[in-house]
Amino acid sequence: MTMQWQSNGEPQFRAGLREEFDSFISEQAQRFDPQDCLRIDFHCHDHNSDVPDELWGRILRLPETWLKTRNLVKVLEQNGSSVVTVTNHNNARSCWELQEKGVDVLVGCEFTCFFPEYDLFIHVLTYGFTREQEVVLNQKRQNIYDFLRYAALYDIPVILPHPLYLYTRNDRVDLCLFEKLAVMFWRFEVLNGQRDLWQSVLTLNWVQSLTPDSIRACARKHNLDPAEFGVDPDQPKVVTGGSDDHTGIFAGLCGSRLYLPDLQKRLKTESASDLALEALRNGQVAPFGTVGENQKLNIALLDYFAQVATKLKDPGMLRILLHRGSTWDKMGCFAVANLFLEMQKHKKTMKFFSLIHDALHGKKPQRFLKWQAAKDYKFCIAQLEKIADSKRNNPEVFVDTVTDSIGELFNHLNHLAAKRIRKALKKHEGPNLRGFSTEELTRKLEIPSQLTALFLGDGKSQDNMSKVNLAEVLDSLSFPVLISTVLAGSTLASTRVLYQNRDLLNRFARQLGRNEHSRRALCLTDTLLDKNGVSTSLSGKLKEIKRTNLPIDFLICHPEAEPESHLHVVKPIADIDLEPFGEQTLWVPDVMEIARIFYEGGYDRIVCSTEGPMALVALFLQQMFNVPAYFFMHTDWMDFIGHTTNLNQHERDRVRRLLRALYNRFDGVFVLNREHRDWLAGHEMQLPDERVHLTAHHTAPRDLTVQPVRKADLIPGANDKTPVLFIACRLSREKGIFDLPEIVKEARLSVPGLKIVVAGSGPASAELQRAMPEAIFVGWQSPDQLAALYLGLDLFVFPSRFDTFGNVLLEALTHGMPALAYNCKGPRDIIEHEVNGYLVESREAMADAVVQFFSDSSGHSVMAKQARKRAASFQAEPIMRQFLMDLGLDYPEPTSQGGQCHLIVKAS
Repeated sequence: MTMQWQSNGEPQFRAGLREEFDSFISEQAQRFDPQDCLRIDFHCHDHNSDVPDELWGRILRLPETWLKTRNLVKVLEQNGSSVVTVTNHNNARSCWELQEKGVDVLVGCEFTCFFPEYDLFIHVLTYGFTREQEVVLNQKRQNIYDFLRYAALYDIPVILPHPLYLYTRNDRVDLCLFEKLAVMFWRFEVLNGQRDLWQSVLTLNWVQSLTPDSIRACARKHNLDPAEFGVDPDQPKVVTGGSDDHTGIFAGLCGSRLYLPDLQKRLKTESASDLALEALRNGQVAPFGTVGENQKLNIALLDYFAQVATKLKDPGMLRILLHRGSTWDKMGCFAVANLFLEMQKHKKTMKFFSLIHDALHGKKPQRFLKWQAAKDYKFCIAQLEKIADSKRNNPEVFVDTVTDSIGELFNHLNHLAAKRIRKALKKHEGPNLRGFSTEELTRKLEIPSQLTALFLGDGKSQDNMSKVNLAEVLDSLSFPVLISTVLAGSTLASTRVLYQNRDLLNRFARQLGRNEHSRRALCLTDTLLDKNGVSTSLSGKLKEIKRTNLPIDFLICHPEAEPESHLHVVKPIADIDLEPFGEQTLWVPDVMEIARIFYEGGYDRIVCSTEGPMALVALFLQQMFNVPAYFFMHTDWMDFIGHTTNLNQHERDRVRRLLRALYNRFDGVFVLNREHRDWLAGHEMQLPDERVHLTAHHTAPRDLTVQPVRKADLIPGANDKTPVLFIACRLSREKGIFDLPEIVKEARLSVPGLKIVVAGSGPASAELQRAMPEAIFVGWQSPDQLAALYLGLDLFVFPSRFDTFGNVLLEALTHGMPALAYNCKGPRDIIEHEVNGYLVESREAMADAVVQFFSDSSGHSVMAKQARKRAASFQAEPIMRQFLMDLGLDYPEPTSQGGQCHLIVKAS
């Protein structure tokens, strides 16, 4: 799929950023005569960056890279660098080693310095120091002020790299930090090859906005003397570039040109490194290269993970337990270590990781491997060949090729895993799998706390999942699952790294007054086109979103649906038939494709409407992009379990705890009735009050061209005066439909000619027809057909205690049809008793209400008028306005262009 934005629609956020930054790079290219310029990558790493700043890397004893110095130098020279530097973390060992070998090198290092008042660390690129000064700098980096004053005293030039990427656990960084940075630094890295375009443009515009007056004002405010840090407020800030490469893939492709008049003449008598240091001190620098989105970092992390898979050693349980970090950090490291150590038992998987690493560095797989590969894996080898071939092209082609190949590999491997799972299920199909019910699944949904029982089994027949054999599971799905896990993991990690400071970026952009991220929500749902109430409700919301052009788009996974305005469609990689629940099929989506749509569409929040696969995708995106995620609760699963199973209290509590764990992962939950709001905020579910939002479904505009159905055309022997009940819903047991035979039977004792029309379909359809052979069953109806039935029949009867809202009640009232329902959640928030319908407590009372209604036909017109009046209080505009407000979005004010849709989605 491709996305385009109309000129009158949502601002072209990423396109605008690209245009702005490309213009800046073009201007920089014109500043100096290339003949008088040295090229240098001011920011790159090799294997001596062996103690990472990231906590997980330290816990797992992983270096930042395994790249050898000689290989880095070779790549830098191949990519046009005329001066070499290596800026490892907190040491210059590689530079000293190169000097000892007679290589001309600009000594450099990336020091991690502590900002005491903000409890955070920043990196400082530092150049041209001696061995003795390196020792002092390492001592002074515990305080950024002491570090920078020492560097200025000895004329050691420094650069502030990636100013918006900070190392801190502080969720709310004080923006006054940047006022101090403006005073304390002269040189700023505005082009970092591993950062995304948004951060780069924000940094650039901030640096360019710093005037002498603003710098002096900041200095006075914070009692700082710019001269102590080697900063002259009257001199324009210096901007630089560097690749921040850790793998050798992108080294030298981003960097800086250093201007020195008469360069060619001076090179005959002076070293390039000395000249580079001179130009840096003088501020004669112009960045070059390109900034991607998250693709470069994704490629770098994929290469890194491929090497971790083959090189990781067991960090030890005690190290993990005793190391600094939160419980979640330690659990995450434990899981990652076990995943990669388990992978190392699988030779084919390890071989493929080695091939990934080789392909990313331009080395193609040997031909005999493609001949030997099984049919399922020839596609994978072909993708690696494509990646290796693209390395010989320009960098943009390489990045695009790798990005496309990662997506295609992920999709192929997931299809392969799904095929193997289906094959395994078919092989073992029997009494234990056939007709597997919700009740059985819930009872078996447990994991023993005894590790030997989990991994080895305890020889006893237990009613849980203790017979899981981890080795057997990994053997059966090892290659596709493990490889696709690493592909998804590298994508998640690369984007999470870029956006772990998203709150800071948003606040920074607002204060800067430009480059604010677009504010749009992506709504994920497992059902939109199915025959159920949730689909009907969501379809109504989508129509309203289109009509008023709200900043929300839907996304579904479906094999046949076509994309349209405000609706994305991804194709499934697998499907799950839910036979116990009727016709519903769950489609398993490609999470990488959805992540791409989320990124390119400029979304910054998620809404999920179902507890199926899309709920997991929503939580994946929440972690990946560090964005708020909300859940729209349509179904009362505790009621569903209660109506469809015989689970005991302990087993129902297990379901409740799973739901509590799920809902608590979201930043907010929308509910459709007061009972659910109180339940979620109560002791059983324990969600904070401020995270539970009460909303409602809204009415759809009535089509005035629809004519009422004639009773005589629908019911044999009927006429206009025949009393007729109507129900429209999904025909399933939890809807209370099996109360209907007794209700109708009892009511007929007083209303002898009473008829009932049933619209809908579902798993209990045949059983209900046998229980009510005299009823008129019309099947699933279109909206216009339903409208005709509402208009032409008399009383809507709804015996469900399960529904969270009751959209059909609102539809009935909209068309002037009074409604009868139980006095429970959902209906209680819609029906006004004996005004526009009836609320009753029992089946007998429901039958009495039917008799009461048909015994006084004179009040029907008044009740119909009140029904339409009540429906009018559920208008779309106020409901959607509040919904957007709770999401943190603005409701767009009407414009002269009305309801034109902004987003155009085309199938590829």
